[in-house]
Amino acid sequence: MKRIICVAVALMMMSSAAYAADFTDTKGHWAENTINRIADLGIVNGVSENTFNPDGAVTRAEYLKMIMELTGIETVQYREGECLDANGGDWYAPYLQSALDKGLIPKEMITSYKMNLIVTTDENGNAVSNATYSGSFNGNLPIDREEMAVITMHLYQYAANAGDDLDMSGLVIFSDMDTVSVWAQPSVKLAVASGFIEGMGDGSFQPSGTATRAQAATIIGRILDRQR
Repeated sequence: MKRIICVAVALMMMSSAAYAADFTDTKGHWAENTINRIADLGIVNGVSENTFNPDGAVTRAEYLKMIMELTGIETVQYREGECLDANGGDWYAPYLQSALDKGLIPKEMITSYKMNLIVTTDENGNAVSNATYSGSFNGNLPIDREEMAVITMHLYQYAANAGDDLDMSGLVIFSDMDTVSVWAQPSVKLAVASGFIEGMGDGSFQPSGTATRAQAATIIGRILDRQR
């Protein structure tokens, strides 16, 4: 938890009393104030100097970067052959490498996932096992809402020391809860119960719906607010 608090405090100290962001396409948008606040903190950027594209899609790599930087999880150096389908020329490789090293990417988000276990012996004759992973993260694909919930909670809980401050007492009911993937249900329920993510206006969650830039900014704002 200390890591998140420190990052949140530092970001809040950077903010000003009045928002400096002035995106022409967020005027009157439901997430306008949050987008402006988060943009002023430098956590998210517009797609141009004057536009944010609030209803545009967020890629898996973009969202991973946002949450890692928000929670203070540091990147690591890219290692050839250990970063799935990312290579040294991909801007997000250090983020993905770090998340993989820490076990924060679920195997269900890795296409053609395979773990390669290599067992060797040390100088004392003891067995030493090392695992490498193969498959595709597909960082440039849009992230869907259930994937967004999983990444949010995996990284938040890691940075908050297993999320021991989170409240699961809230009842989470959506009309389409049975369409949420089994592997994503715990994270979806926890993210909603914790107040980070909400359902849609019609009472559904729409787990396979593409997450938007406005939704991503809203989650970031709520995580920051939790630390105040």
